[in-house]
Amino acid sequence: MKLRLVPRGRTNLIDDVREQQPTTATTEHNISVVRHMIETDKRVTYQQIRVSLGIGMSQVHNILHEHLAVRKLRARWILHNLTEAQKLRRVDWCREMHAIFNGGDSNSVFDIVTGDESWIYCYDPETKR
Repeated sequence: MKLRLVPRGRTNLIDDVREQQPTTATTEHNISVVRHMIETDKRVTYQQIRVSLGIGMSQVHNILHEHLAVRKLRARWILHNLTEAQKLRRVDWCREMHAIFNGGDSNSVFDIVTGDESWIYCYDPETKR
């Protein structure tokens, strides 16, 4: 395209400044549809969202990350921030664990292996006598 402009007397090959078109795909309707899709199926893909709404991948990315503030973790959409209810549930759970393990004085607290938000109860019958 730019090579056609040179014979017409144009010597500057830098793109002309143009007004950016508004992104019409990022509407409240599309945002609510995407929200419903990820609440219904946490494993929904970019491609499925794109085909369902008939919008481009950049608009899907914009809706997911800018408007809904979610990220994909282990093939699931996860909210970036916890809700107040989720925070309260975690505090309640921690208080229950604190009571169960006598504030850390119980030796059974050492049977819990933690790592990356996963809690696994560890019991090795071969070491018990």
